[in-house]
Order: sequence, then structure tokens, then C-alpha cells
Amino acid sequence: MCVIITADRGAMPTISQLVQMSETNPDGAGIAWHDKDGLHRYRNPDNRQTLAVILANWDKFAASPFLLHFRLATHGAVKTENTHPFRYRLSNGETGYIAHNGIAHRYTHGRYKSDSRNAILAWQTGQADLTDGTQGKFAKIDQDGRIEWLHGAEPIQGENQTTITVSNTIWDGYGYDLAGYDINDIWDEAYQTGYDDGQEELLNGAVPDWTPHHR
Repeated sequence: MCVIITADRGAMPTISQLVQMSETNPDGAGIAWHDKDGLHRYRNPDNRQTLAVILANWDKFAASPFLLHFRLATHGAVKTENTHPFRYRLSNGETGYIAHNGIAHRYTHGRYKSDSRNAILAWQTGQADLTDGTQGKFAKIDQDGRIEWLHGAEPIQGENQTTITVSNTIWDGYGYDLAGYDINDIWDEAYQTGYDDGQEELLNGAVPDWTPHHR
């Protein structure tokens, strides 16, 4: 099913929400955010890596509007190229990143194995309307940090009574029993795994996958 999460500046999901979203959608996670230096993206087919980045930069993301996506693969391999959010560019000059939740049945065959990528390609070129809900739910963040849901927004309560917006709540209490688990231990494991696999270099800006997106 996947899940899209957006948050305005000052809002964050809770740790338990992130754990549940990740465990029920384990096939890649990515985040795009806007700060004083512009629009950036980090994505990885290993959710633990993305969770580690979020944890290590919690205050940065809390201070930035962002778009976050956890993938449940249906079409296309589990790899970086199929991990949301995807870069887009519209004919009016707008650029940014966009994420999809659901199956774009009309676009399961095309240039890519991923129906999401095919639908977004068609949308960029004016050949698809992603606002009617027939191809799933979509949200985007543009080069100025503006978040827009094309279809499917559902506001819920996040950390510290803040409001975040999600594409669905199927992950909430489903598929992952938190009873008997210490959330901090789970989070610490994800954090340590990220650093063990080289995220320290990424967080210091040495790895190009941490890509700023400028106009």
C-alpha cells in the first residue's frame, strides 16, 4: 500500500508512528525537505538507513517542511531508483519531489517497471491527471518548500500534539505489534545500523546521495 507523510515546519511524526509505517512498508524510504539552503532529498531501499538519517537530524527535519515516503513494492524492484520521492519538473518551471501511494493501474506498463514512475512521467508531460484519485494518492514538495497533496490527504496527530498529514492509516496498529518492545531500543538499533553502514559520511556531506535540489 505504501504511506506518504507530509509535515509543515514544526511538526513531526512520533517515533512509534515511524516504526509502524516502516515495518508495514519495508521496501524503501525517502524524505525530501526544504531549508535555508534549498530543497534536498535522501532515499534508500533499506528503511533502516533512512530512519537513521531522520533520527540523527531530528531537529533539522522538525524545523523544515518535508515529504516522507515508506514503500511497499508492487511494481519494480526494491532499489534506489524505485524509492520515493521522485524528482519532477513541470512545463511552468516548477521543480521538486513527488511521492505516490497505491497502484497506478493505467501505468503498470511503460518506460519503467515502476507504475509510480510511469504515472509521474505522464503527469509531468501533461498526459495524466493525478488529482482524480483513480491512479492512487500523490503529494509533492516544490523548490520553495510548498507542500501540495494532489489527492489523498488525511490529517492526524503527530509528536507533541502537532498535525501531520498521511495518505492512509492502515499501518496504525496493523502488521506490527509494539507490545513488549521498547521503542527507544528499536530506534537505537536503526540508528546504529545506519552509522555502521556508512551514514556518518553521508551526514557529514561526503556522499552525493544527500542531494540538494536547486532551481
